[in-house]
Amino acid sequence: MKLEFVYGSRVLVLPASVTEASANATANDWRVLCAFAKDQTLCQSLPEGIDAVVRELSLTAAAVEASLAFWRGAGVITQTAEKGNENKKQGAEKAIKPTKAAKPVPDRGLPTYSTEELADIVEGNKDFGALIAACQQTFGKIFNTAEVNIIAGLTDYLGLEGDYILLLLSHCVRMEKKSLRYAEKTALSLHDDGITDATALEERLQRIEMMASATGKIRTVFGASSRALTAKEKKMIEQWVCVMKYDIEVIRLAYDATVDAIQKPSFSYANTILERWYAAGYKTVADVNRAMEEYRRQKLGGSSFDADDFFSAALKNTYGEV
Repeated sequence: MKLEFVYGSRVLVLPASVTEASANATANDWRVLCAFAKDQTLCQSLPEGIDAVVRELSLTAAAVEASLAFWRGAGVITQTAEKGNENKKQGAEKAIKPTKAAKPVPDRGLPTYSTEELADIVEGNKDFGALIAACQQTFGKIFNTAEVNIIAGLTDYLGLEGDYILLLLSHCVRMEKKSLRYAEKTALSLHDDGITDATALEERLQRIEMMASATGKIRTVFGASSRALTAKEKKMIEQWVCVMKYDIEVIRLAYDATVDAIQKPSFSYANTILERWYAAGYKTVADVNRAMEEYRRQKLGGSSFDADDFFSAALKNTYGEV
């Protein structure tokens, strides 16, 4: 026996990433996602799309917006401004609005609210309850009073919006740090850096996660696992991983070339090699190998070849003859 999907004349396509968030998604979250996925025209103008889904599913606009915020926080969907309307405030982009303007970051974290103050926040922000529910789904737990306080501080004190907070909490889950205190500390640090909107946050979190994945491997390659990296070394690694987009195999090749040339590991020397490869358009190990073959053919006439010659030629404009 076997199963076959009966597509008929219509096909519903979803990103594979939905499986990672499925455990924390509610029935309404799934209904909202499927409603937009089955009719892509609803995605072209969110205010009208949300209104259509509200009518189709008999949900409130706040519930639909909260579900969209959940899926965006899970990395399943993203939102962009319509051309010519970048400054237009759209319903789903502003799903959960702060009750007050952002204030200066306190020295010792977010404020603690009394029961009465929390009640005022809930009363003043009709979507706060939906935000708490979406945050709890993301973390897979029910929040205690202290955790609700933190979410209140992020919205009421820092002025952060719901989609921003859900992106941040999804990042905490991916980093295996499901702690609201960690989220609070991260939010304060990002606020200090001027990262206060969801678009800037997405870019920063992508860099943080790419760095977290790559740094340990690079430390091992360079034999630096037992010491802290310097600020300069961290900056170089960020360039390799986040800007040049080099994988560990290319970085390992630059390390090998460095040791062959100067007989010791050196982040700075490897950085120069990678910068020159990047400027020359070499993105993969195969690209470097092809360049080596071309160098052999043009400079050595097909005779015996030492890779050191190739790498030395790439470096001499910076270091002089090596």
